[in-house]
Amino acid sequence: MSLLSHIESLRAKPEHVRRSVAFWYSFGITAIIFSFWLASFSPIGYATKGVVAQAVSNAGTPAQSLIAGVGSFAGDIRDIIFGPKKITYSSVQVTPGNR
Repeated sequence: MSLLSHIESLRAKPEHVRRSVAFWYSFGITAIIFSFWLASFSPIGYATKGVVAQAVSNAGTPAQSLIAGVGSFAGDIRDIIFGPKKITYSSVQVTPGNR
C-alpha cells in the first residue's frame, strides 16, 4: 500500500477518524523525537569535575565559543553532504630519533 493510497483512504473516512489518526501519528513522531532527545543526555555523574573544569577553561570568551560552534556546524554539514575527508598514506618513512 503506497502512501498516496493510504492518504486517499483516510480522506474517505469520517472526520473523527481522521482526527484520531492524525493525533496518533503526531504522538508517535513526537515520541520518537523525544526518545532521541532523551538518549542524547549522558547519565548523571558521568562527567567528572576535572573534565568539566577543563572544558570551561578551554571555552574562552563567548565570542570565541560562538565562532568555534558555527565553524564546527559548517564542517559537520559539509561532511554530511560531501562525506568526510579521507586520508590515505601510500608509504611510511621511519627515522631514528635522538636520545
